[in-house]
Amino acid sequence: MNYARNILTNYVGRMFFVRFIGLLIFFVIILQMLDLLNRSSDILSPEGAGMPSVLRYISLRTPQIISQFTPFAALLGVVLTLAGLSHTSEITVMRAAGMSVNRVLFPLGFVCGLITLTHFIFHETVTVRTSELLDYWEVNDYAVDLPPESDTRTDIRINYDGEFIAAESAARYGDAVVLTGVTIDDVSDGLLNGAIEARSARFEDGAWRLYGVRNLSAVDQTVFQADEVIWTNSLNPELLFAMTLEPEQTSLVELSAKIDQLNNDRADTRAPMTALLSRFSKPMATLVMPLLGAIAGFGVHRQGVLLARAVTGAALGFAYFVAENLALAFGSLGVVPAIIGAFFPLAIFMVVGFSIILAMEN
Repeated sequence: MNYARNILTNYVGRMFFVRFIGLLIFFVIILQMLDLLNRSSDILSPEGAGMPSVLRYISLRTPQIISQFTPFAALLGVVLTLAGLSHTSEITVMRAAGMSVNRVLFPLGFVCGLITLTHFIFHETVTVRTSELLDYWEVNDYAVDLPPESDTRTDIRINYDGEFIAAESAARYGDAVVLTGVTIDDVSDGLLNGAIEARSARFEDGAWRLYGVRNLSAVDQTVFQADEVIWTNSLNPELLFAMTLEPEQTSLVELSAKIDQLNNDRADTRAPMTALLSRFSKPMATLVMPLLGAIAGFGVHRQGVLLARAVTGAALGFAYFVAENLALAFGSLGVVPAIIGAFFPLAIFMVVGFSIILAMEN
């Protein structure tokens, strides 16, 4: 009897894995085609661009799609597997052979565990780097023969030391750091006291030096211009680069180090901390899918509600993705602690999934 159960367990696991791989490939192909239709004109517009540029874009974009839709493919794979087994009465045979609901779902959970581990490793070793390269390429308008990436930030917008600071770009040149298109708004008590616009800024010898300056004072409503002005602010280049870090394009080690630096400088760490924890919670979403999709395979077959159960299982999975994105947004904004924003939906839907299994078992 145990031998027969092991055969059935392996059978269910293989069936789910094949469906998961097929769905993931389907999503990658369809979404990549739609993305190319939207961006092909931009990719091919630079001088010298051609099929190599298109193939490069596909190679850089595909890992992002895989990482984003792996839990979604797992959800639909679970629903299709269990609904198919229920439709052919194979689940009824398994239950008659003495297999509990937990035993039927065990191979799905085991495969989802392997998918979770693979997803995490793939994201950290492949997706993070390709996302960084793709963003650098997009910022430079998909230029051909682009030089290697330098330590550069674009579209900077931060709030620090009572000032809103915006810049078109920030780049390192040896020991110096240069900003371009700088705007500094002096805000206190919710009021705008003044604004400074500068063509560029350079940090050297422990201070920021602004060039091509236009200063507006909201207090006495005066404007003056100067070729060069010293800007007094405790914002140093390392803190600037830490505050403008793109979490999805940064390794876990570097992201953790930047968060420590922000803590030491008493800067806001809510968004990067939530992003750090989400790097673990997002792959773990796959573990919840067998619990949420289980309702698709169990129930009285003669009631003729197989489609309704499958839709309910898929709807629970979609509800998880909505709750996950909402909680991460709350965590980034500081509405809830970062750990709550990253893991609360996972915990809640785990409880919901186990409750469904206990209800079906009884």
